[in-house]
Amino acid sequence: MNKFFYNVVALSVFAFPAQAQTTPLNAPGGGVTVQPSAGPTGTTGTVQPQAPSANTARPAPSSGGLPTGNGSAPALTISGFKRFSDPTLESLIQLGLDNSPNIKLALSRLEEARIRVRVAESFLSPSLRSSALITTQSLSERRPLSVPNQADLLPRFQLNTFQLLPIDASYELDLFKRIRSSITIADLQAQASDADYQSFRLTLASDIARTYLLIRGNDAEQAVFRRNIQSRDTTLSILRERFRVGLINQIDVQRAETDYASLQVTLRGLQRARTELVNGLAQLCAQDPNQFSVPSGALPSAVPNYPYATVSVEQLQRRPDLLQFVLQNEIAAAQITLQQASTQPRVTLVGSGGVLSGRIGPWFTPSSATYIVGVNASVPLYEGHRARQNIALSKQQAQTSQQTYQQALQVAQRDAETALDNLTLLRQQIELQGQTLSLARRTEQYNRELYVRGLATYLEVLDAQRTTLTTEQQLVQLRSQEAQYAVALLRAIGGDF
Repeated sequence: MNKFFYNVVALSVFAFPAQAQTTPLNAPGGGVTVQPSAGPTGTTGTVQPQAPSANTARPAPSSGGLPTGNGSAPALTISGFKRFSDPTLESLIQLGLDNSPNIKLALSRLEEARIRVRVAESFLSPSLRSSALITTQSLSERRPLSVPNQADLLPRFQLNTFQLLPIDASYELDLFKRIRSSITIADLQAQASDADYQSFRLTLASDIARTYLLIRGNDAEQAVFRRNIQSRDTTLSILRERFRVGLINQIDVQRAETDYASLQVTLRGLQRARTELVNGLAQLCAQDPNQFSVPSGALPSAVPNYPYATVSVEQLQRRPDLLQFVLQNEIAAAQITLQQASTQPRVTLVGSGGVLSGRIGPWFTPSSATYIVGVNASVPLYEGHRARQNIALSKQQAQTSQQTYQQALQVAQRDAETALDNLTLLRQQIELQGQTLSLARRTEQYNRELYVRGLATYLEVLDAQRTTLTTEQQLVQLRSQEAQYAVALLRAIGGDF
């Protein structure tokens, strides 16, 4: 009777293995918990996940393609991460963009470049200056004469100068576009600073997404091990009871206990790795690691699917770092124009006017008015061929900049194609791995049934269980790699497609 009872119990345990799908510990998304003092002053303590809105209006770009004065920037470089449909990921990216010191530094450099544009534009306007002049000068009786005569002394002479409202004006005629070339260079440098700012945003958002998805992959692996530990715990209890009544020998119990302890050790290692990832994510989001936590969750169900077979050059040229190289090429070309204009004459209109008198009384009489108007032309004659060498240097710098851009474009093409190819092949591998997992589970179930009937040893059952666990763990890792390559592809093509 006892033997029949334990066989029935064992059959019920071994014949119904754990479900194939990984059970999430929490619903996808979840929340990010940050204590009130975790972030900088003025930031919120808790990140509330917000679902993406389709009708959210983007800020209108200002002149020159630069962000508006309030520091807002186009969402192109981070819009692709909304394709994961994970509000927690979007909240973390926004938290990092709002608090990262690197982003604030890049934005400050952008504002500096915009101010330099306005400084360069000011040279197109006339320059006006005014300063009052009141002086008195006493000439000595022994001042030198044209014809020296030691016997004669000249009378002491007092010289007073009262100059009221003198206005000095100058205006350079930009006949050879020297000033306009300087403005063009300053404007291109501001656009390059904007591209650098956008590149910082894309890099930070990619790093946050990559770290967050590593955490979610770790959570999925932990879910696999917890589910197997729970199943092994039930099996171990049955084996101990069967050993107690003499149905099996002690070696089966010891093998089950060893396997159970091994699963516990692996689970602790995953928990330690998750702690390191959360601390790294806190640093990316500029938060205090001691007051930052990410609840457990599952891998995103939606992974962005690139709709094209290959990555085109036009798609890559939207990347902010490549756009920065293009702007550097335009700056180098504008430098050539500026150096050529520096060899031409500089023509400046000059003028000065005011009231000049030796006494205060006649200040306001028409005869006290004074002015000067003229044209100043500065023509470089010889400077040791300096101008010619500067032009040659600018042309060579333009060629260097062009070659640097071509090199960066090749690297970008390689990164994008590598990410796309890996993503395509990895999805095929995931499909095959799912089929392998189904076969491994059927094999495990078959070995359990044979063990219950006494036709197989527990070692064969344990080997089948380990095979199923390894196969399921590899499937979770492949899904995590799929999300990682999706992030890499989004980064390689500029943030969205």
